Amino acid sequence: MITPMRDSRLKWGIVFLFVLWLFYGLSAYYVVQKPFSVPQLVALLENPSAWLALDFAWSSVGRSLLDVATAVLINLAAWGIGATILSYVKLRMDGLETAVFGTGLGFGILGLWIFCLGLIGGFIPAAFWGTLGVALALALWQIFKNGTGINADDANSSFSLRPPRSLRLNLPARGITFYLLIVLGLALTLALLPPTDWDGLFYHLKGPKLYLEAGRIVGGIDIPHLSFPALFEMLFTLAIGLRGDIAAKLLHFSFIPWLMALVYLISSRFFATESGAVAGVPTVPQSAGTEKRQSGGWTAVLVLISMPMVLNLGTQAYNDLPLAFYQIAALVALLRWRQNEQTGWLILSGVFAGLAMGLKYTSFATPLLLAGFVVWHFWQQETPPRLRASALKKSLIPLLILTAATTLIALPWYLKNWAFTGNPVYPFVFGGQFWDDFRAAAYAGTGTGIGFDPIALLRLPHDLILGLNDASQDGQPGPLFLIFLPAVLVYAFAKWKKREGVERPFNLLLIFVLAQYLFWVWGVIFSAGLWQSRLLLPAFVALSPVIAWIFDDLARWDHPQFSLRRFVRLVIIIALAFNLVGQLLNWLPGVPLTYVAGNASRDEILTHWLGSHYSAMQGINQQTPADAVVLFLYEPRSYYCDRDCRPDSILDTLAHLEYLHNDANGIAQAWRNEGITHVLLFETGYEFVRERQMAWISPQNTHLMDDLTATHLQLVADWGDYQLYELK
Repeated sequence: MITPMRDSRLKWGIVFLFVLWLFYGLSAYYVVQKPFSVPQLVALLENPSAWLALDFAWSSVGRSLLDVATAVLINLAAWGIGATILSYVKLRMDGLETAVFGTGLGFGILGLWIFCLGLIGGFIPAAFWGTLGVALALALWQIFKNGTGINADDANSSFSLRPPRSLRLNLPARGITFYLLIVLGLALTLALLPPTDWDGLFYHLKGPKLYLEAGRIVGGIDIPHLSFPALFEMLFTLAIGLRGDIAAKLLHFSFIPWLMALVYLISSRFFATESGAVAGVPTVPQSAGTEKRQSGGWTAVLVLISMPMVLNLGTQAYNDLPLAFYQIAALVALLRWRQNEQTGWLILSGVFAGLAMGLKYTSFATPLLLAGFVVWHFWQQETPPRLRASALKKSLIPLLILTAATTLIALPWYLKNWAFTGNPVYPFVFGGQFWDDFRAAAYAGTGTGIGFDPIALLRLPHDLILGLNDASQDGQPGPLFLIFLPAVLVYAFAKWKKREGVERPFNLLLIFVLAQYLFWVWGVIFSAGLWQSRLLLPAFVALSPVIAWIFDDLARWDHPQFSLRRFVRLVIIIALAFNLVGQLLNWLPGVPLTYVAGNASRDEILTHWLGSHYSAMQGINQQTPADAVVLFLYEPRSYYCDRDCRPDSILDTLAHLEYLHNDANGIAQAWRNEGITHVLLFETGYEFVRERQMAWISPQNTHLMDDLTATHLQLVADWGDYQLYELK
């Protein structure tokens, strides 16, 4: 039995250790990820007017407003489609759930419809505008129906936009509102710039550009990523077809508020419970008059927004934000099914899991995990072990329903690959056109990971959150996840060790996070290229409401002389302030307002951001004939090239050519046979591969490029680190 004095000593010992960790976590993160540097501050102070002196050209402002309006209308159209479908489903939803699930469902249906149009050659303006018009008509009907009270107050209705009082979307405090408006506003202005992100210029936007030029979805293109599941690329195609590539970027940005709504929904529905004793954690009596606290949805939103990764990805034409949204939405729908076992929630969970599989191959782990949750739901209901065999039988039908929904929604992408390449998961497992063992090994980079090093594996969560060795540099998770990591582990251990008062959503969210993490670790063990924190975005999103709930529950550790919760709140405020400073100082050099205000042209902005890359693309467009076929070496980005440009998708082209044709003479002849007229060499990329000794994508003959330029290539243009050669 633990005496009160021993209990008090243990409590203060835990509090002391946690406070030490807070100091370490905050300082370590900002030592590695400096929010600002002296040169940045000096540059800003030397010429502050450069960032502020704007002469607004209202035609340019109107251009940006049209981009925003297009993205808003597509979001409204998605909501209209989803809300209409949900109105026929026997599920009780409040307004927030309808908005979140309805819009996510609508985006999925809209993407699949555009995919069907692409298969039949329907990529024409009339089809895009007709699709938008019909979807907006559905949205207006839903607004009218609910605004006039049709079915809204019917006790038997399965659908209502009017949220019940217990789940009303409460407005945040003024300080939170002000902070969110600033950080989202800064991100929005960057999203309004022409696309410059790596993967967007590589394939997320390149595919839609090629499809629109052809009027349909086409195959036979040596960009393997175009065969990845392409749900969001279809939505990019719609946005570009209606307006342009900036509107496409804004579709990705729009999933920041949808993720905010999703974590708010999780906190409000599953964690808005009175604080109670956590099994296994020592407590002290609270003073009289202390109010029972509830975890706040807006705290979870702040945890989400504290991730620089989220705001950075929102400015790019990627698909990571919707991927996180659909995986978490599938989990939330399954949690709702566990409450009442309504089949509609199970189907919705499977649909969202299928939509996630329509975004990336790696999402296949989510439906497997959901299936495990279904089995566990029935397994843990049968206490005597002898009855658990019947539990497995009970789970069979729900499993079939979940699997069928997931498969039907995901299947189109894999059937398309099968028809176009003969491999449903091209280019993996079965290979296919343009693919062989050499390219498979080059893509995997097997043997470049951390291996089975116990110390490295133990340090991995720490190094991951600090942003060490990140291969993508698309933004870090932020300090709050490092700060709360010990608390998450303590709460998880206490809840699993002692069964009293178990919060099942807490456990299931942590299991989801752990499964995502272990799947990521398995890849990192073998390949350095998979060390990308953004691949774990779904796990960090799922942790946001958990961290918010733990923060709220820290009140149990408060003492009249020291409030741990208030101290942690101060640390969170400092972290958010540093993040804002870092975001602002990274925003200023991008001069986004000069483009929005019309002080800079599209070409000037692209030259500012892309430098010699954009100059090279412009040079190719201007200095080569219309029928030129340009092969890129060590450069995968070709979005701004208007010729038949063939990018170096995984930076292995030169090494693969050596593998196939041995020497410069054989390579040159192969180029002539393929109709190649020009070769563009990205010198910086080439030197990077050679200096890092990346043998899996570097030719064995270190003089191979010199041999080619000496005997078969003639230099016709030079843009610094880009050289354009004509094949003799």
